[in-house]
Amino acid sequence: MDRRLPSRAFLRVFSMFGLVFVIALTALGTWSAADERRGSEAVADVLDVQHHGTKTFLTVQFTTSRGETCESSLRVTVDANRAVSAGQRIRVHYAKSDPCLRVREVGDHSGWFMVPIAVVLLTTFAILTYVVWRRPRPPLPLRYAGMP
Repeated sequence: MDRRLPSRAFLRVFSMFGLVFVIALTALGTWSAADERRGSEAVADVLDVQHHGTKTFLTVQFTTSRGETCESSLRVTVDANRAVSAGQRIRVHYAKSDPCLRVREVGDHSGWFMVPIAVVLLTTFAILTYVVWRRPRPPLPLRYAGMP
């Protein structure tokens, strides 16, 4: 069975595309995390509670610091909010831009998992790009060439 290795040109294109893609995703993720950090907290009224197996989803309504009234749905991740029922109040955190779309509970830090993943992917594609694009080493001289 004849197994062929991928061509060097394919590996170069793949590594460059991957590196550019991961750099763009890392930049977008960093901007998103910074934008969420610049957001604010608010007290939200729980309008509806839905249970889907072990997951609980809340529909909440709150008013931002700019006076905008938002209604949003979020997944419960904080243990203190698992027993919340409609009509109660919880604290939520919203992002500075798109406050109605990017809402999470206060105490939910699951969005920061993308930072280590981005670092690992960025390092992997940077190493791959370096290995594929470096100049090949000249072959080692034969020590005993021409000897009987």
